[in-house]
Amino acid sequence: MGKPLHRRVVPESFVQLVYEYLDARGHSPEAVLGEPWPAAQGGGVAVERWAGMLDRAAQHLDDPLLGLHLGQTITPRHLGVLGYVLLACHNLAAALERLERYQRLVFDVIPMSSRPGPGWVELVWDSSQFHPGRLVGENGLTVVTAFCRSMVRTPVSPLLVHFTSPGPAYVRPYENYFRCPVMFGQPEALLRVSLDTLALPLKSPDTGLIAVMERHADQLLEQLPQEDAVVEQVRKATAYLLHAGEPDIEAVSAQLRCASRTLQRRLKAAGTGFREELGLVRRELAESYLRDPGLQIVDIALLLGYSEHSAFTRAYREWTGMTPQQGREKIITN
Repeated sequence: MGKPLHRRVVPESFVQLVYEYLDARGHSPEAVLGEPWPAAQGGGVAVERWAGMLDRAAQHLDDPLLGLHLGQTITPRHLGVLGYVLLACHNLAAALERLERYQRLVFDVIPMSSRPGPGWVELVWDSSQFHPGRLVGENGLTVVTAFCRSMVRTPVSPLLVHFTSPGPAYVRPYENYFRCPVMFGQPEALLRVSLDTLALPLKSPDTGLIAVMERHADQLLEQLPQEDAVVEQVRKATAYLLHAGEPDIEAVSAQLRCASRTLQRRLKAAGTGFREELGLVRRELAESYLRDPGLQIVDIALLLGYSEHSAFTRAYREWTGMTPQQGREKIITN
């Protein structure tokens, strides 16, 4: 079976954000989070651990809006090389282009892409194959917004914000911060930004510095695992079709507008096959769905395209040696 393109990790420098936040408010981060202060090891922290830290901090502080509050404390240092690449750009459009290109250096969890529209561009995070969790998602979009505001002299706000997580009891704090309509329970997370905002110059662009920083960022990006483009296309199409039942290669081929034999040949050349990729997508989604206490095991089976609960249980046992319920308990305790 192939491996996920994204390592599902965030760098230690980004994780330090919550430690510094707790420390600044007079709490012992190590005591609250149950882990020592993260050192810059370079391997990153699994996104599940990051989500657990945010959950523990939110419970300790009695702050369900922690993702929103924490994201506003972002600095270039927390983003590592990417932070300084963004600061050296000449305008906000160039900075967000670099964010799309180098996002994996700071959020190697789910893919991000840009989507143009009439008078705006949307930054879209694809969670079709993995759901990082409510606080992780809210913190991420807040970080992007806060960093953009810090880079320009003119007050800026997005035109629209979408979160995939269910809506909170009170949406007003989110609308007050983003200063635009904010919607929850959406199929994808996104920020919509006007072209006028994207054209704004940054406070201190440096073309010489950006060339140096980009070379360094490119070197770091090359060290991350890569996948053939067709593999990612198959995974995305498979995840999209799962909600209607178990897809076959003919359905995925039709989604990708190519012949099934051609798709089989291209997957074989990439060192994998359709059944392997279907299994990988299901396993990745199963792990993220099991973290959501609002989903019953039978619901997860249906979301993964299984016609029967027992079929999901058999598959999950083959993957992990555990039942789905045992897997959920292990995820929660970790």
